[in-house]
Amino acid sequence: MGGKVFSVNGSGVLSCGDLESGKRLWQLRLKGPFSASPIAAGKYLFAVNEKGLAQIVDTEAARGKVVGQLELDDVVIGTPSIANGAFYVRSDSHLWNLGG
Repeated sequence: MGGKVFSVNGSGVLSCGDLESGKRLWQLRLKGPFSASPIAAGKYLFAVNEKGLAQIVDTEAARGKVVGQLELDDVVIGTPSIANGAFYVRSDSHLWNLGG
C-alpha cells in the first residue's frame, strides 16, 4: 500500500515497513487480540479484533493513528472484506454491512 507493507501480530502491534528497503518505519499498539488480518482502503487500514472492536488507522499519519473505532459486541475471528463501497464483517452470529 503506497510502497509500504503492514502487519499486525496477535497481541495487536501494527507494524509499518518500507517495501523496498525492508526497514520498519513505525509501530502502533492497537487493542487486541487479533486473529483476522487488517484490510486496506485508500489511506486507511481496518482492523477488527477478536472482541469485535473495529479500529480504523490513518496510515499516512507520521506514526500511524487510530482515527475511529466501532464496537460490534461479538466475537470476530474472520478477516473483513470490502465490496461495492461497503465494509463487511462476519462473526458466528452476524454479518454486518457498514457504509454501503
